[in-house]
Amino acid sequence: MNTIGYFEIQSANPKREIEFYNSVFGWTFIREYKVPIEYYRIETNSINGGLLSRQVILLEKWLAKIANPISFITTAFMLYK
Repeated sequence: MNTIGYFEIQSANPKREIEFYNSVFGWTFIREYKVPIEYYRIETNSINGGLLSRQVILLEKWLAKIANPISFITTAFMLYK
């Protein structure tokens, strides 16, 4: 049987998620400064994980980029790369 060994949560507002998960589950969050993104290790009573900052794409900027087909293809490629 497969077991979960690690999990990650992505958030546009990590501080909000830290407060929520800490108050509800008592999880501990430790900031990792050696990685190039905002990343926190999550320590739980069982499975450990991570919380990372997700970049927010503003709809207006995205729509402006797809105004022409070439830009749309480039944007789609960049989003799924």
